Amino acid sequence: MESNIQQRPLSAVPATTPAPGVIGWFKRQERAVLLAAIGLQFAVLGAMLIMRLSIVMFGQTVQLRVIPVDPRDFLRGDYVILSYDFTRPQGRIQGLASIWPGEHKGRTVFVTIEPEGDGTHWRMTAMSVTRPTSGTYLQGKINEYGNVECGVESFFVQEGKGKAYEDAVRARRLAAEIAVKPDGQAALKRLIVED
Repeated sequence: MESNIQQRPLSAVPATTPAPGVIGWFKRQERAVLLAAIGLQFAVLGAMLIMRLSIVMFGQTVQLRVIPVDPRDFLRGDYVILSYDFTRPQGRIQGLASIWPGEHKGRTVFVTIEPEGDGTHWRMTAMSVTRPTSGTYLQGKINEYGNVECGVESFFVQEGKGKAYEDAVRARRLAAEIAVKPDGQAALKRLIVED
């Protein structure tokens, strides 16, 4: 039984036409677009790294006491969760009548800090939605739980080192050395287990 299907030679198959408009441009510039996307990712990562390094290199160095948190939350894999006297404001923010979880999420707050009497540690003296005109302060945001985050609440640790930090924070012998820029941006430099 013979087939009635006629076969055309390959040369007779019509060439596909390039996609119209933007899609066609992307197809023609595929390599350049891919390289530009990769370059953009490296540029963003580089900018983030430079910003963090500028805080550490040029910021004022202060030590904050780390206070105990729920022990189940302290050690999470390769990093520790840190809490300070300003982390859980409990209605202590000037300019806000109340602070309930989720109520002011994303709101910028400013934590004014001053040296303690020991000459080593610093502590919070005020927290406000208004930027201070003088002194040293941290700039933070209210998270969905009503806590204040200033970018110094987690620290990556070497494997096996977390237990020593956990014991130190429970004994209230852990301090965080942070760098603070004049605009309130902060970066965690290291954790110190005190004697």
